[in-house]
Amino acid sequence: MTPDFADYEEIKARHTRGRNGYGGGWRELELVCFADMRPRLDGRPLVKGILEREQLSVMRGDAGCGKTFLALDLSLHVAAGLDWFGRRVNQGAVIYIAAEAGRGIINRVAAFKRAHGCDDDAAIPFAAVTSAVDLCHAEAGDVDRLISLIREANFDPLALLVIDTVSRALAGGNENSPDDMGALVRSLDTLRDELRCHAAAVHHVGKDVSKGGRGHSLLHCAVDTELEVVHNEVTGIRTATIVKQRDGPTEGQIAFQLRQVELGYNVDGDLITSCIVEAADNGAGAPKKRRHLSAQQSIALQQLTNAINTAGCLPPASVHIPTNTYCVDEAIWRDYCYRGGVSSGAEKGQQKAFSRAKTALLDAKRIGCWDPFVWIISQ
Repeated sequence: MTPDFADYEEIKARHTRGRNGYGGGWRELELVCFADMRPRLDGRPLVKGILEREQLSVMRGDAGCGKTFLALDLSLHVAAGLDWFGRRVNQGAVIYIAAEAGRGIINRVAAFKRAHGCDDDAAIPFAAVTSAVDLCHAEAGDVDRLISLIREANFDPLALLVIDTVSRALAGGNENSPDDMGALVRSLDTLRDELRCHAAAVHHVGKDVSKGGRGHSLLHCAVDTELEVVHNEVTGIRTATIVKQRDGPTEGQIAFQLRQVELGYNVDGDLITSCIVEAADNGAGAPKKRRHLSAQQSIALQQLTNAINTAGCLPPASVHIPTNTYCVDEAIWRDYCYRGGVSSGAEKGQQKAFSRAKTALLDAKRIGCWDPFVWIISQ
């Protein structure tokens, strides 16, 4: 008997769940058989040892502990492709939803620019949404609007999306309600899956700091990584501790301080300032001393990262190459460097600049090389 497919769309809608857990749309369900479950060695860390691509995380802390400054600092380092507290970063576009700070985020970014010598026209793929968003009530449509906005602004593909804060994104929802917190988690899942990015949320702690983030524990259970930020008012040092890693060790601590940066004077002659994050040396989390790289060397290293992210592969087993290390053919890296501006000269000048940069990076133990493969040495 031939099945009647006349009501296929209606049947499909009844047996699938729409975006954010509500009906009205098709969502594929993945089934992986036992025989196909083999080690996944193709992971791509966003910030080595802390964040992985296409996962969920929370950075939580008390009011005034510096968690927003730290989350913004992390975001700007990812967008700029700069190592963060001595940890290797894979560069990518970042959207920061400043639902709590609003346009106040602008001065904080301006302070980062000034402190790090960034030009206003620097091509760093970072942008902030300064409007309030509702990630709790599906009928508001903000999840779809966010996805459309990011794609229309050419921020697709996206590496990192930050929601600051959970309370503001709930838009009046009850933090203690499993339904409302569950709706927020589904929104984060949707944003992560649709934009293929890491979704991070900034969250407040409750009155009892030992109990973790404020509200229902569903959020804590849902995320892959959780960082707790605390402020020692005696020493002035703030620390971020990894308190949860779903598939990795919960170890590592970042110590930092906030430094005031002068931005200029307003129309009344008042000095306007903001703050930036700086590493603090308390014996935990301070970056290791590393050889300073020249502009050419930095370009070459970044282009090697780009080449591996795009065309990297696991080479044949060799005693000369670390196990499970993604490499790229040196010729591909060289081509990336030429197109990435390792030198503005003619072909001969580019060849010399590339050769010098490669030698310097090898001497600094920032890269490894075994003909024809090149790889990045983890720091």
